[in-house]
Amino acid sequence: MDLCVPIAANLVTNHSRTGYPTLGRLKTKTKYILLILVILGIALLYYNHNNALTETSFDPVELKYSKWFFGIGILCVGLYFSNKNWRNVLTKIMLGTFGICFALNLYLFIQIYEYVQINKVYAEYAEIETCEEMQKQFETDLKKDELKYFHFGLGSIIGAKELLKSKYKIEYFSMGCIIESEMECYNKLVEKHIREKYKKSISDIFKETDFNKLIEAK
Repeated sequence: MDLCVPIAANLVTNHSRTGYPTLGRLKTKTKYILLILVILGIALLYYNHNNALTETSFDPVELKYSKWFFGIGILCVGLYFSNKNWRNVLTKIMLGTFGICFALNLYLFIQIYEYVQINKVYAEYAEIETCEEMQKQFETDLKKDELKYFHFGLGSIIGAKELLKSKYKIEYFSMGCIIESEMECYNKLVEKHIREKYKKSISDIFKETDFNKLIEAK
């Protein structure tokens, strides 16, 4: 896949003197749009392909569709040079297929990137083996204004992530049912900080979520 970028660049650059196939008859604006779509599509496709299964444990159907659209686009590039009568139609198809490929991969990238960052944080904190070390990490995070809260239980609390981040500058991580004692030590320090600074408990904060308010209203 790494070879695709120089190949794409050659296709949209005028090399008529050397006899290589070109897209020189396309408008300059169209050539650059195609070049950008192809390069960004390749980059995002490569990133998503390498991280979808390893970081998120799911094989998104959008990734499969994007590969098909990219393949159709490459096929149209080949047909562009062999059939002059269809060039206008093929140009539109290339713009469409490469554009859809880019859009699908951008959508996936936003989701997968978040999982990648979460897993990086988890891996970093999972290596801390004692509560004493967690306290040092907490003090470092507090100075950097990068506190975390690791929630253990069935599912995440809807709205808690956005609320903690926007109002209290605390990152919320849903960890599942298996409680890790070192992270619980960190949570206790965070809860103490919340009580001292905001005069409320973490439970009080969770009650502030829109989802909880909706349940109470019923």
